[in-house]
Amino acid sequence: MGTAYSTLGARLDVFEMLDELMQGADRDLVEIWQKMNAPRFDNIMLKTKTVGAEAIKAGIEVTFEAAEPGGKTPDPQTYDLVLQAVGRPPNGKKIAVDKAGVAVTDRGFINVDIQMRTNVPHKAVHEGHVAAEVIAGELQGNKELASAAFNARVIPSVAYTDPEIAWVGLTEDQARAQGIKVKKGLFPWTASGRAIANGRDEGVTKLLFDDSPEAHGHGKILGGGMVGTHAGDMIGEVALAIEMGADAVDIGKTIHPHPTLGESIGMAAEVAHGSCTDLPPARK
Repeated sequence: MGTAYSTLGARLDVFEMLDELMQGADRDLVEIWQKMNAPRFDNIMLKTKTVGAEAIKAGIEVTFEAAEPGGKTPDPQTYDLVLQAVGRPPNGKKIAVDKAGVAVTDRGFINVDIQMRTNVPHKAVHEGHVAAEVIAGELQGNKELASAAFNARVIPSVAYTDPEIAWVGLTEDQARAQGIKVKKGLFPWTASGRAIANGRDEGVTKLLFDDSPEAHGHGKILGGGMVGTHAGDMIGEVALAIEMGADAVDIGKTIHPHPTLGESIGMAAEVAHGSCTDLPPARK
């Protein structure tokens, strides 16, 4: 939303309690976004809590404190408007579902099984489809429908910013933290004809493949991410590749239309495989 308001001419400060923006996405993708958007923001203050906001004659006076002991506390600032973006806690304890006999955890979550069933018969789009199929199957006596289960391997994430950041499956940061050996294919959009023609070649597409000894050089895709315009429109192909257990050759040999941004996925796979002929010369 900050990038949207900036496009309309607003000057912005960003205050984040954690030590990084966009937690969950790989840092190399976020860094490209930050570099692209640096001119939009007057200040980006990390490790900073917003602790108060008061309407005064001059605007909204906002006060802060350091998120960590010994950290620097910014001076109070006065703004025309304040946009607050926070996480969404589970509301299981607030909607009185316990009165219907539904079990709720101490944190407010409602547990479901692989068929999206609570401890009493009833959850969101794909999960809801599964629950509805199970119910319909039981009512109709259709064993195949009644055995429906939610078994998606991955669920994509998209930051609808400018440029967009999208990722799915294992991230490079997670692989490093978990000691999982991966082979990375990174394709810069500076080598994408479509991105160049669009005047938006700041992006990259990255794919991660299993590089364990057991994979014998033909590891399946474990995750992927991209930053750039329409990244959210393309991440579905990476999710499908993970669901289907594709390797770098499968993706690289899939013919993508040219010139498109989507072909950067095939190119990234070729980079991982070592067969990409479209990379720009290495900088000396």
